[in-house]
Amino acid sequence: MLNRRYIRGLLLILSIVVLCAPGCGLLGRDRSPEELFSLALSGIAGKEKLSFDGEAGLRRESSGLFENQFKFEGKLENHDRLTLQTRLPGAVTAAGTGVNTTVVNHNGQPSGFSATFERKQGQWMALTAHHEPLRGSLSRFNPIAQMESIDRMNKTIKSEYGSGRRTKILRIELAPKDAKTWALAQLNDEMNAIRAEYMHKATAVKGGSQEKLEKDLNKVWEQGETSMQEMMKQAEVQTVYHLTVDRKTSLPLRLSSESQVSYKDMNSKKNKEALVTDVNFRAYE
Repeated sequence: MLNRRYIRGLLLILSIVVLCAPGCGLLGRDRSPEELFSLALSGIAGKEKLSFDGEAGLRRESSGLFENQFKFEGKLENHDRLTLQTRLPGAVTAAGTGVNTTVVNHNGQPSGFSATFERKQGQWMALTAHHEPLRGSLSRFNPIAQMESIDRMNKTIKSEYGSGRRTKILRIELAPKDAKTWALAQLNDEMNAIRAEYMHKATAVKGGSQEKLEKDLNKVWEQGETSMQEMMKQAEVQTVYHLTVDRKTSLPLRLSSESQVSYKDMNSKKNKEALVTDVNFRAYE
């Protein structure tokens, strides 16, 4: 009788330990993909400091090659202040617009650029001047903002095969309508940033030619805006994310994405291009 009671007691203690062990055990395995994503988002939202590095590139179906590749890194401080910095020379193309802008330094050579953002009332606001080069383009590579946006959109989340003992990989596919709305909003931000940059440069022109230059720039921007809106009306957008989560801490380790845009240009020619990103998180505090 004593042995049976002793064994039962051991089994009870063992069960409690297994169930309560953080990040593993039965409770950890039973979490749904949606719950795991929520835990990852809550975990990253609660951090005062973190850093990450990533890379991005645009791939066109016509060539199958990556264009405008560049690397970037970011640092979050004081919970709500984020600085993004490109690490290698590069350019960003607004998908589907044909707008390609390369940042150059004072020697005329390609150079990196940076922008600082602050989270206010759930929105990331740029602290750099509105005419700073490619500020709108750089904002789309904020992985924290991406996860926050994903949380608000309709999506399908599934567990991906190949997860290890220490990590869990989630496949997140946005609903096509939401993916398209989000892509258009990002393109509008980029177009507005490009317009602000060039209009600012026009103010440096002296004399009567300044007014003419501003009118010409407005005309070009309006034409580009109209073309983009027309192309996006019939466009199809498919966006898929892969999120790698630490099983023990529930913190994100890696966030990669591919956003494919299929559209017809002004000559009714079919085009397909994809923006691909890959971000690795590190140094949580």
